Amino acid sequence: MNIKETLTKLIKDNNLSHASLAKKMGYKSPSSIGNVVIRNEMKAGMLIDICNELGYEIVIKPKYGDNKAERTIILDESTDVIDNRGKFERG
Repeated sequence: MNIKETLTKLIKDNNLSHASLAKKMGYKSPSSIGNVVIRNEMKAGMLIDICNELGYEIVIKPKYGDNKAERTIILDESTDVIDNRGKFERG
């Protein structure tokens, strides 16, 4: 499953629209989320923020080798940078 399909499913499973998720996340424009999902282009920080808002986490785990659990990483924080989609600065 690619990022576009994954986010579309997560948003639908949470009974939200792109616009309602954008508003919930503090974006000024309702199309802020929809545009990046539709284009299937997004920075890792925005993906992490969306997943956090929806109550999901991004897990990176090795495909091969021993001690997979010990080598698993959870991405759960992004830097607070104002982006060009009108996101407000967090306090």
